[in-house]
Amino acid sequence: MKSALEIILRTIHLGDARQVVTLGIDGKDFARDFLLDLLKHDRNRFESIRTRIRAISNHPHYENKLTFRHVGEGVFEFKRPGIRLYAFYDEIDDHRALILCINGGLKGKGQSKDIRHAQSLKSVYFQAKSRSDTVLKIE
Repeated sequence: MKSALEIILRTIHLGDARQVVTLGIDGKDFARDFLLDLLKHDRNRFESIRTRIRAISNHPHYENKLTFRHVGEGVFEFKRPGIRLYAFYDEIDDHRALILCINGGLKGKGQSKDIRHAQSLKSVYFQAKSRSDTVLKIE
C-alpha cells in the first residue's frame, strides 16, 4: 500500500443510532458515485435506498435478510428491488457509530464481483486507518 492515503467520510444521513457516510479513499468514492448516478437516472430507486438507509441508521445494530444482510467478511448489503449498496460498521474516536457505504451495484449479474470489491475496500480502509500517515476527514 502506498503511503499517506487520504480517507474522506461524507455524511449522507444522521440517524438516531448511527451516522451513515460514504467512504472515499484517495479521491475515489464508489458509493457516492453510485448514489449520485442512481439519483440522476432512477429517482424512485434512489428514494427507495435512501428510505432503507434512514430506517437502518435508527438502530444500534440491524440485520434482516430481506433488507440489510451480512454478505461476508463484515460487509452488509442494503437491499432494494434490483439494487444493492454495500457497507460495514466502524467507530472513530468521538464520532457516533458509523455505517460506511463503500460501493453499490445492480442485483444479479456482477453482484459477486461487487461484493468482493466491497470486501477489498473494507480491508484497504482498515489497513489505511491503522497507519499514522493516513489523513482521515469526516464531512
